[in-house]
This record gives sequence, C-alpha cells and structure tokens, in this order.
Amino acid sequence: MNMTIEWGTRLCTVKGESGYFHTWEHYSKPLPASPLVGGEPAGVFSQVFGIVEFKDGIRRVDPTTIVFRDEENAALKVFEEKEKTHDSD
Repeated sequence: MNMTIEWGTRLCTVKGESGYFHTWEHYSKPLPASPLVGGEPAGVFSQVFGIVEFKDGIRRVDPTTIVFRDEENAALKVFEEKEKTHDSD
C-alpha cells in the first residue's frame, strides 16, 4: 500500500493582492463579562479566517475577500457554464 499526503496551496487574490491560500482557521477567544450593571455577559468570540501567504508574510483574512484563481476554480466555472447551456436546452 502506497500513500501520499500533500499539503497543497491555492492561488488566490485578496483585495487585488496575489497570494497562496493555505487553510481555514476556526479562531475563538473567551470574552470577559462587562463590568457595567446590565452589561454583556461573558462569552466567546468565534470566527473563521483564511490563512493566506503574501509576498510580505502570512495573514488571517476574511473568507469573503478571497477569490481563488487556480485550475480548480477554472474547472468550476467551465462546469457552471455547461450547466447553464444544458438547462436552457
């Protein structure tokens, strides 16, 4: 049995800046209760970020700002176009 494990990256742009998408990060941190009477109770802040490598370093970015520019994304566009023409027939 042969097994190959690869950690691939995907070419993307974020607000016009090119980079390599590495993974999704599920980030959370505890929040203290507000000291004010009637203030917010303690809780947890939680958000998903994309980890993207740029020429000047790696940053967490909002997932909605990531535009993938690789072959996988191009294949999805081709498939969608074929589906549109198939539906109109």
